[in-house]
Amino acid sequence: MRNKRARYFRYITLIAVLIFAVTVYLFQHYSPANEAVVILESQSDTIVEQSIGMRKALVITPENADESTGWIIYPGGKVDYRAYAVLGYQLAQASGQRVIIVSFPFHLAVFDINAGKVWMEKFAETQQWYVVGHSLGGVMGAQMAKGNDKIAGIGFLASYPSADFSGSDVRMISIRGSADKILNLASFADAQSKFSPYTEFYVIQGGNHSQFGSYGFQKDDGMASVSKEDQIEIVVEFLVLWGSEK
Repeated sequence: MRNKRARYFRYITLIAVLIFAVTVYLFQHYSPANEAVVILESQSDTIVEQSIGMRKALVITPENADESTGWIIYPGGKVDYRAYAVLGYQLAQASGQRVIIVSFPFHLAVFDINAGKVWMEKFAETQQWYVVGHSLGGVMGAQMAKGNDKIAGIGFLASYPSADFSGSDVRMISIRGSADKILNLASFADAQSKFSPYTEFYVIQGGNHSQFGSYGFQKDDGMASVSKEDQIEIVVEFLVLWGSEK
């Protein structure tokens, strides 16, 4: 009887520890760095937080925007969506098109893969969209975009598709940093066969994983030899040029 009771308490303790660990993981995340906070405050007329039910997003609409085309950004796993305000703002200004940075429950795209579709429906006048995802956001953004006629292209920032696009004619772009220590290069290599035949691949020399957003240094990442400002500027240049190609 005593042994049964001891096993029972061990099981209860183990379950309690697991619940605690999962809870801590779900509520931990990377917050926006100072430069993201500054641009959110200084450009509050252009960068507007909007809601659809429980879903939130930053909607960035440049002056005299070309509303025929829009961009949707899927943040990386465990990163606050506001940490992509600098990237989103610069992309909107450079392209002249609306950029929407979507949020996810617990900052994980796996909990709301189709969030992008909800915002596409809200701005139904936009005829075509580019979906760009960072890290886990790229994997989930591609899943959301697969088979969607309104998606003109899919961008992967330190990311790759898990779904097979090898027989698709959708345009893609892959951008990663040479100093990235978060992206699993073996998995990235294995995923090469899943990219669309119409994919452009770029490597930012000296770029790392963390600097695709503005949330500080991500644990276990490599040290970048380019500034965070330069890395985002390079990413925006690649995306705008790619998005302007027909």
